[in-house]
Amino acid sequence: MRTIGVLGCGRVGFPLAKTLVEKGYKVNGTARSNDKILKLSESGINSFKYVVDKNFNTSLFFKSLDLLIITIPFGRSDIKSIAFNNLISQLVEIIKRESIKKVIYLSSISVYGHPNKLLDEKAECKPNSPNGIKIISVENILNSGPFKTVNIRLGGLIGEDIHPIHSISGKDFNKGNEFVNLIHIDDVIGIILKIIDRFPKENSLFNAVSPYHPLKKDYYTLIAKEFNILPPKFIAGKKSNKIISSEKLINKINYNFKQKNLLLNL
Repeated sequence: MRTIGVLGCGRVGFPLAKTLVEKGYKVNGTARSNDKILKLSESGINSFKYVVDKNFNTSLFFKSLDLLIITIPFGRSDIKSIAFNNLISQLVEIIKRESIKKVIYLSSISVYGHPNKLLDEKAECKPNSPNGIKIISVENILNSGPFKTVNIRLGGLIGEDIHPIHSISGKDFNKGNEFVNLIHIDDVIGIILKIIDRFPKENSLFNAVSPYHPLKKDYYTLIAKEFNILPPKFIAGKKSNKIISSEKLINKINYNFKQKNLLLNL
C-alpha cells in the first residue's frame, strides 16, 4: 500500500496527510480553498481542490489509490436525508469505479445517542441528533460497498489549538456531571497508522476514545486553569454514566494511547 488519498485535509486530515508523507507514502489530499491547496503542496501532498456540495464529482484525486481515508464531517451537512444518502452512494460508486479496495472512515460516537452506560462497539446505535443520524447512514452505506471499510468512531477532538473548553469558557454549562469522552489528534493519527499496518480482512468498527473519563466539571476546571481562561459556570444538570470503551482497539490492534490523561501540560 503506497498511495493514500485523504478526502478532507482539515484539522485531522492535514496533519494526518503530512505524517503519511513523512512515512514515505504517496499522498493525495483535498481542500476547499486555494490557500489550503498551497499549504498541502508545500507539505509534499498532491493537492486537489474539491468541494462536496450536493454531488461527488469525478476527480483525478481518486485515481490509483490503494486506500481512501475519509475525514469530511458529513454530519454537519445541511443536505436532507434522502439527498444525503444519494450523495454518499455517489461516493461509493466512485470508489467502485476506481477499484479502491480499502477505506477508512472517521465516524463519531454521536451515533450512540445518550444512553446512560458503558458502551462498546456492540452497543445499539440510537442517534438523537441530525449529525448522528447522518453519520450512521454513512457507515452503513460504506459497509455495503465491495471494498473493505474500517469505521473509526471518534470521541470529541482535542489538539494543540483545539479544545472544547474554548467554546464553553465563562458560559453556563449543565453537563458537568457527565463523563469526558475525548481523544487527542495525535492518537487519531496513531490509530490510523496502526490500522494501515494491519488492515483488517473484513469490514471493521472501532471506538476511538482516550481511556480517561473524569467528570466534565473536574476536567474542564483543570483545563481552564492551564489555558488561563474562565472555567464554565457549572449549573444543575442530569448525571450521566455514558462512557465509550476503546478496549477493542487496545486489544485487537494492540494500540497504546499516547495522550492518556488529556491534561496537556499539567
